[in-house]
Amino acid sequence: MKTRTILITLFAFLLLAAAIGAGLNAVFTVTYVRTEFQTYSQEGETDAAELREKLDGFVGKSTTFLKLGDVESAVEEYPAFYVREIEKKYPSSVHLVVAERKECFALAHAEGGFSIFDTEGKYLYEKETNVNRIDGGENIVLSGFSFGAEEGEQGTYYPELMEAMLAMRDDLNELRANVVSVELNSVTSEERYDFFRIRMREGVVIDLINPTVAPAEKAKAAVEKYFSLSDENRIFGFITVLDDRDTGEVQEPDYSRDSRLS
Repeated sequence: MKTRTILITLFAFLLLAAAIGAGLNAVFTVTYVRTEFQTYSQEGETDAAELREKLDGFVGKSTTFLKLGDVESAVEEYPAFYVREIEKKYPSSVHLVVAERKECFALAHAEGGFSIFDTEGKYLYEKETNVNRIDGGENIVLSGFSFGAEEGEQGTYYPELMEAMLAMRDDLNELRANVVSVELNSVTSEERYDFFRIRMREGVVIDLINPTVAPAEKAKAAVEKYFSLSDENRIFGFITVLDDRDTGEVQEPDYSRDSRLS
C-alpha cells in the first residue's frame, strides 16, 4: 500500500513537472524576431529580404536556450551585413539591428578582378569589376599590396595602410570622394624607402615614405598640407611626408610640382 502511494505521488509529480515545463515552453518561446535593417544599396535591400526570412526561422525556438551566437552566424552568411545590436526580449522575442557594410577599397589582382573591403578594411567578397554597390562609382583601388582576404592573412603593410586610411578619413570624412587609389612602391631593397603613393581626385599625389613608421601621423600631416593648398595646386604636384632617419619624428610635409622620387 505504501509503495503504491509513493508511485502515485511520483507520477503526479512528473505530470506536474511536465505541465509546468509545457507552460514555460509556451511562454518562453520565440514568437517574433524583430529585425531592423540599415541598408544603403538596392542589393542590400534584396539581401535583407532574404535574410529576414532566414531569421524568421528562429521562431518557435526556446527563448531561454536560444544562443544569440546562432542568430549572428545566420547574419554572417551575408558578408555585406553585420549585427550592430542584438538582445533577447523575454519572454518571447528577439530584437536585432543589422547594418550593411559600405564598400570602400578594391584590391586589384594581376589576373583580373578585385577583393573588396569595407570602410574599416574588413574583407567582404570578390568582384569582377570595381563598381561600388551603393552608388555605382569606383572603390579606392589598391595595387602593389599582397595581403590576403582571410583573417590572419593580412600580409605586408595591411595594418599600416589601414592606419593611414582611417587617419585620413577622420579629416576627409568620405575617403572615396577624395582618394582615387593607393599604390605600394618599393624602389630599393631597403624597407625604409618603400612608400604609399596616394592619388587624390583633383590630381595631386601624396607620398608617405617609410609607412612602417607613424603611418597615421604621416597621413594626417599630409591631409593638413592638402587642405592648405590652393585649388590650382591641388590639380597637380606632390605632397611628400618623411620621418627623421635618426629620431623617427615626422617631418613637415613638402609640396613640389615634381616628385622627389621620380
